[in-house]
Amino acid sequence: MLASASEHYERQQQITGRAVTAARRARWGSLPRLVAVVTLFRMAAARDAAGAVPVMLAEQGLDDTVVGLVVPSAIVATASDGRPIASLLDLTRSQQVSDYQFDRIVATQVQDAARQAASVATTAAPAAAGYVRMLNPPSCSRCAVLAGRKYRWNAGFLRHPGCDCRHIPAGEDTADDLTTDPESYFNSLPTAAQLKEQYPNLTVAQRRKEGLYSREDIFTVNGARAIEDGADISKVVNARRGMSTAQVNQRGWRARGRLQRVNVYGRDVYTTTEAGTRRRRRGEVRLMPESIYEIADNRADAIRLLRQHGYLR
Repeated sequence: MLASASEHYERQQQITGRAVTAARRARWGSLPRLVAVVTLFRMAAARDAAGAVPVMLAEQGLDDTVVGLVVPSAIVATASDGRPIASLLDLTRSQQVSDYQFDRIVATQVQDAARQAASVATTAAPAAAGYVRMLNPPSCSRCAVLAGRKYRWNAGFLRHPGCDCRHIPAGEDTADDLTTDPESYFNSLPTAAQLKEQYPNLTVAQRRKEGLYSREDIFTVNGARAIEDGADISKVVNARRGMSTAQVNQRGWRARGRLQRVNVYGRDVYTTTEAGTRRRRRGEVRLMPESIYEIADNRADAIRLLRQHGYLR
């Protein structure tokens, strides 16, 4: 594992934890205050992620030159699904949103800001042919199956609410030991029986709170047994279930007509009706990075569009 990647992950965990704590305190105050608090931590996460990309490239012996600098303010003004961040946070102030759900929403918004910044920074680094998915145990089975996979620079990052996996920018010939592979991760986990024997006085809930997970916790009882019997992990686990890229992850938002499909350069992409109203009146559309990667003809075109829409300078 890259030392710089581990350090980056630890910083991101600290930022996310502080964001959740601060947001809890601001939740029932004024909406502008809550927005300011969450935006502050999203900015911190985005800046750290963008800065970590060239450091991780350098540690791999790759050229850390970038053709542009990430503009975090362009990322944090919009929530993961494309709506204005204030609109999303306003919904979390309802009594129907539990404390647990609120924490997950805030954490996801902070983590997605970091992932988007890392994505833009990777695109702006010519030496990075793509990225490797970094697994940070304890991780769910869906993430475990995707651990260590290599993706092109323009591939959207699949994640689920609460996912803390990260990008590691990589060259064409990145070594396979940059992150944990699924089989190694499974084999590193104790069985439920072993954990029970080791911690006889802890309930399952107490163990999980302490970060102690068994194979059965992560892969289910039947899944763990099948893998132990030689089944292919990728066939046991449906890795894409509940996973999506940031921009179009909430079907309800699209169904309400707030996230609108528009045709740009001959391709259908999504933009928000609220955040982009003024721009569309002038015939412009504010795209999120994921949509830019979809419509760009090549890397140079993607960089041009990222600059045009304010994500790079």
